[in-house]
Amino acid sequence: MEGIRLAQTSEQFSALRRFQDQCELEMITLQACNATRGEAGTSYVEPYSIRPAISNISSSQNGKLFVVKISFDYDAWDSSEPSQRLFQVNCTFEVSYQLRDGYIPTEEERLSFSRGTAVFNCWSYAREFFRDMTARLGHSAPVLPLLRIIPKQQPPSEPVVLEGVKGVEEGSE
Repeated sequence: MEGIRLAQTSEQFSALRRFQDQCELEMITLQACNATRGEAGTSYVEPYSIRPAISNISSSQNGKLFVVKISFDYDAWDSSEPSQRLFQVNCTFEVSYQLRDGYIPTEEERLSFSRGTAVFNCWSYAREFFRDMTARLGHSAPVLPLLRIIPKQQPPSEPVVLEGVKGVEEGSE
């Protein structure tokens, strides 16, 4: 099973640490969800592949409240040619943080924190949601991978892309 890996440079990691030191996690809530499965009686070819991904990350700030919305996709496909989808689950979680008095994060701090710490904070909620929804769709719930945050070596002139993440680039909020 392909997992989700978040790669950040040492500069981005330093920026998220500065932000992280100035806030407290307030709440994580499910904002939206959608689930579909194939029709009963459809024949699928094993083995199946499970593909978790992050499809969107956006953030906003209102005074001392910093909110990050993270959308996760979870698809299961069979091995036939062409592949058939067994099920698809999409969800968006909203994670809220209270900023310390007087702290105004830079754009780099906001982006790095949103694409690092906030995703990490939401991943266990998304895993639990996917596991529950998979069972409700009538499928065995597989163990989902850990979220991996890894160092990334990159020249500063190249855009940052989260590995295993669909269509999310730094600055695309």
